[in-house]
Parts: sequence; structure tokens; C-alpha cells
Amino acid sequence: MEKVTIQEASRRLNVSQRDIREYIRRGSLKAERDADSATGRWLVELPGDGWEDDFKSYLNDMAAGQTPWWWAFEAKTGKVHYLLQVGIEEIMPDFLCGLRGENLYPATGHAHGDRCPNCLRAANEQGLPLWDEG
Repeated sequence: MEKVTIQEASRRLNVSQRDIREYIRRGSLKAERDADSATGRWLVELPGDGWEDDFKSYLNDMAAGQTPWWWAFEAKTGKVHYLLQVGIEEIMPDFLCGLRGENLYPATGHAHGDRCPNCLRAANEQGLPLWDEG
């Protein structure tokens, strides 16, 4: 397993440094003192694929009952996109097609023709639920 500083673990796991320290205290993440460090910094063992912090798990559970299709911008024009994930430090959604939105705007009741073709293709290829809207 790869071991990194708390700052790097925060960046790579997309959670705050405070949360990384809390997960270490609770035993959710493994860490040890760096023997080569004059300051005794901590090295965090990065977890395997599929690890989610508590808040992200909560958001994913909540989102499971909602449509994965969202507008990327407040004007709610253009195409709706399939939500891949949301960052924790800020609401900057990553959509399946690679677009990065400025926030989340619900696309409830959108027409099938409003869907981003790249998101739709990727969702079909990955066998993701499309929801029957519009």
C-alpha cells in the first residue's frame, strides 16, 4: 500500500485534512509516524479502490433515490448530464462525459432529447441506470 502525507491523502481522497486526521483517530484509515521525518509527520496508508468517506457515502445513499441527470449550469439550458460524482470540499460536480459543472441544478422532468449524448453513451456502456424521465 502506498503511504502519503496527510496533505496528499486529503487531496487524493478529496476530503479535508481535518477529516483525514479524524479517520486516523477512529481507525478508518491507517497511519504511522514517518521515521525519517524530523518533525514526526504522519504517513497515511491510502485505502484501496472503492473507499468513500462517511459524508460521501451519505450523499451517495441519498442520491440513489434521485435521478442521476442534472443541469450543469444555473441557466438550465443545453443538455442535462449524468452525475458521476460530487467533490466534498465544494459542490463541483463531475459528469460522466467529463464536463465539470459549477453546481447542481435538478433536471427532474427533462425530455430524453435533452440528455448529453456522451453521458448517455457512457452510462449505457457501463450499465448505469438511466431513469425513465421525460
